Amino acid sequence: MRKIGIKNIGALTLTVLSLMLSSCGGSSGGGSKDIEFEQKDLVNKVWYSNPYLSKSYTNDDAVIAYRFEGGGVLRRIQYSGRRESNVGNWNLTGDVIEITDKTIAGGEKQKWFLQSGSTTDYLKLNSSGGRREFRTSIAGFSDVTADAYVVTDLRLVGNSYESDYRIDYDVYGKDLVEVIAMESDSKNATLVPTTDYISKKKFVLSDADLNAYFDNFNQAKTIRFYLRTKTNDKFKLDENLYNNKLASLDFSKINISKPVGNPSVSVAWKAIDDSDVFYTVEILSSLSKTKLPMFRSYLQPATPNVVKTLAISQSIGADVPLNVTKMVIGDNYYIRITGLKYEEGIDAVNSLNRSYNIQSKTVFTYKITW
Repeated sequence: MRKIGIKNIGALTLTVLSLMLSSCGGSSGGGSKDIEFEQKDLVNKVWYSNPYLSKSYTNDDAVIAYRFEGGGVLRRIQYSGRRESNVGNWNLTGDVIEITDKTIAGGEKQKWFLQSGSTTDYLKLNSSGGRREFRTSIAGFSDVTADAYVVTDLRLVGNSYESDYRIDYDVYGKDLVEVIAMESDSKNATLVPTTDYISKKKFVLSDADLNAYFDNFNQAKTIRFYLRTKTNDKFKLDENLYNNKLASLDFSKINISKPVGNPSVSVAWKAIDDSDVFYTVEILSSLSKTKLPMFRSYLQPATPNVVKTLAISQSIGADVPLNVTKMVIGDNYYIRITGLKYEEGIDAVNSLNRSYNIQSKTVFTYKITW
């Protein structure tokens, strides 16, 4: 889903706009002296502000990240997806930075007054509405992302298949020690640490929480993530969850074949009626979110409403290749087919940040005996 992020700041004039402040360091060097702010001291940097107040969902206190660009362009980075977008404009006149951010309620112009103590990597700002500090780095935050998405889960209940819905989360950050995903003050989930298939630390729903289904999803909402690092720094991130659930896979068009004594599996399924959905096929040792798959295919393109086939063997290239020496004859495993729809504007094949820009998934899981 779309994530919180950095705001772009608009262009400064090309002439030098100076501000004399009593400060430690600046463009003119270190030491306790007056600093002359120029355009180059503000632009082409990410400026972070952490207005964190508490764990409460109600508080609107997520991390703000801006990039001031030439020409008065203000850009904001959505941190859950590491995506930048033009959100308004900015201007520096004397000791006043004017910011207009259309993503903030009302989109009205804000005037922030630079205070003594500001440097080229630290801004101390006051306004009629309060105070704010911006820094060019924020401890424990450099690799953090947080994603939330709706999952359509076709699962066997009794003797028939039912299509149910749940919200799922993936939060990355090597320095994180606590992550809570909040739908409201009364509805939240503490995520548990694990690693992904390339050994990156991430936080996911516990296996017990994966069973929290609801009958339908027809409501867009804001998900808030509470994050705490190993240095006890605390942050919040916001994520927009949209009402864009996917159709369930058609069980009658799924064919999974595992011949006895043959170390390979053939999987066929009918792609849903959506041209923007890509698929993965996995072999799982158990229905656990915290355990790594025994096999995970590369991303599979598919033509809508057409049957797609994948032959899994030790020789097939994959994100997680199959190692048949780890498979136990007679043991049960699970085949999981997942259709993924990415956020608008994300190239499913070439985007480096596609793994944390997921909009929705459709999932089917089937037990096999090896």
